[in-house]
Amino acid sequence: MDSSLKQKAIDYIKSNKTHIVNNPNALIHKIFKPKEAKLITVVTPSYNAESFIKKTIDSVITQSIGMENIQYIIIDDCSTDNTPNIIQDYATKYRNICFVSLKENSGSPGLPRNIGIELASSKYITFLDADDWLDKDGLAHLCSILEESNDDYVVGKTVKVDNKGQSVIGEFGSSSERRNASPFAIPYFFYHMGPTARAIRLSLLKDSDIRFPEMKFGEDKLFFIEVFLHAKSVATTTTPIYYVNRTMDNSGSLTRVTTTLDKRKLDLEIVNYIKSLKLETEKEKVILNRIYEYDFLRSFNSMLFVRSKDKRAFLDLLKDVVATTQDLRYDFREEFKIPLYKTAIDLFMEGREEDFVKLFEWNKFNNGKKQIIKDSLPYYEIPFLNDSYRLLRIPMLAKALDSYVINNKYIQTFEIYGDDIDNINSIIIRDRTDYKKEISCDYKIQGNFGQFQVDFSQFEKLQNSFFTVFIRYNEYQLINIKRITTLETTYNDKVFDFYTSKTNNLSLSIKNKK
Repeated sequence: MDSSLKQKAIDYIKSNKTHIVNNPNALIHKIFKPKEAKLITVVTPSYNAESFIKKTIDSVITQSIGMENIQYIIIDDCSTDNTPNIIQDYATKYRNICFVSLKENSGSPGLPRNIGIELASSKYITFLDADDWLDKDGLAHLCSILEESNDDYVVGKTVKVDNKGQSVIGEFGSSSERRNASPFAIPYFFYHMGPTARAIRLSLLKDSDIRFPEMKFGEDKLFFIEVFLHAKSVATTTTPIYYVNRTMDNSGSLTRVTTTLDKRKLDLEIVNYIKSLKLETEKEKVILNRIYEYDFLRSFNSMLFVRSKDKRAFLDLLKDVVATTQDLRYDFREEFKIPLYKTAIDLFMEGREEDFVKLFEWNKFNNGKKQIIKDSLPYYEIPFLNDSYRLLRIPMLAKALDSYVINNKYIQTFEIYGDDIDNINSIIIRDRTDYKKEISCDYKIQGNFGQFQVDFSQFEKLQNSFFTVFIRYNEYQLINIKRITTLETTYNDKVFDFYTSKTNNLSLSIKNKK
């Protein structure tokens, strides 16, 4: 990576552009460094975070691993509110909290994080944004895994907290316990590239000059692409590590205020950088497909696009995207995993922009899509297309059949079609607002027909709420069971209503009997 990023951070540390409290490079710290060597460094860039920074810092100093094992570096990017004073108070109380105050705003998290990397002197390093917080056992879990496995990198569960409740981000990256794995061997591993819930061997970053580029958006992708290219092996864990603050109170975060088009233009720069590395073909495919399919095409599958009055700006950008594929050693469309996006890009490259736009409008606005089964595989029928694109593959589809109650057990039969029937792992009932509140059901599947049952006594552990029934397959992928009927049962003064949601999914409501 560009060594100038490292040098710029070093120059800032040595210049009068920063004020540093508890500088680990100060002479007194160097003298006592053998006694104060830490296991892990936490780096937090902050800017006008007075509403959240206390909770963020408290989540670090109360870690079960013990603050004596933590080096905490907080870099304030010239905040104009009370954030610097709050950090200063903590740095006064804790000698291993290093407070770096930048006298000019840098404009992105890149430089502050790079300053943190340069000042870090521990074995491992992790990053924590100033509006998020860590699980109390988060650092202990990450460090113990790296100590035992000798991997260069580990990632755990990231939990999104919004006004509706809690849900998991990038569940594919924390769906199972893995050790000594290649990042290129884990499905969708490159699809969740933020700094959350992960720890890295510090020597990997310093020996390979891996630093964050200074961008308003997308710096995480480039940084972690470099990490994965240089890591000899990685680990994953199902343990919750990190909580992302997406409440309405935090609407001013940089991720929210950066426009979709601006983000995608920055992604174009990332594509050109990856191409310049001249990677092995299979590695390049994995990295670029994440950007082509997940970032670019997913932007069109959004209400922002289908309701936009300036669709031309999006379409012109996609033309620039396609232009970057012309000199690839392979057809980039062959790597697409989502049938909707594969059909869309095929239509676009055939010059059928009107059908391209109508496809996403149909997908977002039509909840009653016609489904057909052909040769035991499920498809959507696209009504406005009359050629080879009329049938759109559905990877997995489940439809409810009969449901009944016997001996206080709810029993549901269903039919299921798709490519991964043999890879079904479980059937779960999960609270819509709290991913941790779920139960597993007994089930059996034979051919295209299945059945699950659940004893009503299992619901005793669940509180009144609304739940969704999922079929889990390939460890991390979830599908709903489509349903058009309703069954309501009373058990122990509770009313259990298996009903059909607005999107025709099998759902459960638990409430007190009136």
